[in-house]
Amino acid sequence: MKILCTLRPIFSTKSVATGVLIPLFFLVVATRAAAWGPVGHETVAYIAEDNLSAAAKQKLKAILPAGEDLPSIANWADQVRATSRPETAPWHFIDLPIRKDITKAEETTFCRDNNCVLNALQIYEGVLGDESKSNGKRLEALKFVVHFMGDLHQPLHCADDSDRGGNDKLVRFKDAGKRGHGARTKLHALWDHLIETKTQEDPRELATDLEKGITKEDMASWSRGDEGDWAMESYQIAKIKIYPGMDPGPQDYTDNPLPSSYYGQMRPIVDQQLEKAGIRLAFVLNEILK
Repeated sequence: MKILCTLRPIFSTKSVATGVLIPLFFLVVATRAAAWGPVGHETVAYIAEDNLSAAAKQKLKAILPAGEDLPSIANWADQVRATSRPETAPWHFIDLPIRKDITKAEETTFCRDNNCVLNALQIYEGVLGDESKSNGKRLEALKFVVHFMGDLHQPLHCADDSDRGGNDKLVRFKDAGKRGHGARTKLHALWDHLIETKTQEDPRELATDLEKGITKEDMASWSRGDEGDWAMESYQIAKIKIYPGMDPGPQDYTDNPLPSSYYGQMRPIVDQQLEKAGIRLAFVLNEILK
């Protein structure tokens, strides 16, 4: 596997490093939803933590404050995006157009102003692995890496249909067995919270359950490639599984609720993306913190 921090830079680092954005663009992206919600990000972190090497665990112990672990920092990037660090909003996603057949080599074209999840991961993986950096800088980098690896595996954070990654498509979702007409929600928000549709799931318990189904072959397969490959994987899921039957651009589908089978069809995809994100986060951290 090629970890982004070890590659020749494929993006300019200026925009992410300095937080300089074009104001109009910032207004467009600032309302992006947080991938997976708190439960999803913590689940990814638990899976990663369970698969860390002894060396990585030891080095993380020196970076993390007392009493903190990967799950406890997993949602920090969303918290600061909404408060003190609004300039980080574009770092959570990359808009790969589903109406085109793009390749991995074209991903840089869609990292607007060099502000996207792939560029952010490259930069902060580099900071995390640089032992000359202060502990504070490496801790901040760790927080971003843990979160952005989760974002990378939410399909609508790597795909766009001229709808801001599903934020401009309204759907109506009714979970099977529930009364009423179902909730009116954004397609993106629905995917962020498919984990929590039926109950408020416990991330530790969910991670443990998901890990029971992960084989050694899965771990080896999922650890191949790099972050660009994994973004393309999420993009293809959105293109093939989520968007078919929908028209491009902003749409209101609330008069035609999603079928009652939607949850059953899509939840396995969500679960596997969480599994992949956790295993890949562990692999990245193990490589960086040898």
